[in-house]
Amino acid sequence: MAFLLQLIILGIIVLIGFQIWNAMKGGNGRIEKHGAKTIEGTASEAASPGKTAADTLKEFENARAELKSRYPSVFAMLGGYLNSHTIGETGSLETAVKEMIADWKARSDEISHELAKLLADNETEEECRAIILAACDATFEQEGYRAWLTWLLGQFNDFK
Repeated sequence: MAFLLQLIILGIIVLIGFQIWNAMKGGNGRIEKHGAKTIEGTASEAASPGKTAADTLKEFENARAELKSRYPSVFAMLGGYLNSHTIGETGSLETAVKEMIADWKARSDEISHELAKLLADNETEEECRAIILAACDATFEQEGYRAWLTWLLGQFNDFK
């Protein structure tokens, strides 16, 4: 029995020595053999959720700025009238839209041109939704974003 205990202690000492020897010769990388393949590399830190969100927000702001430069009148009109402040002041989204159309009537050629360009450049509902949500606080889930933009274009074409 004493011989068996001595053998177990000797095995533990050999394993500890082997681990120390591996740690000392290891270097920066770690090598693992998986079948016939060898994988080398070092561990890297995963991005925090905050960093991921900040990177996504930065991408959104860059895309929004590019859209704003492509459709400046649409962004000015939608952002100026269809924000939470103006919708709250007027009492409803419908009233804010009516006020927006009446105020932009004098610039109907300019806004009609940009709305037509926006609809021609962006054929899917998802693209139109992304542009409207980047420009303002209004949502048009029931009407459909593309259908609403088409309706809005029609409102400005009536002034010609």
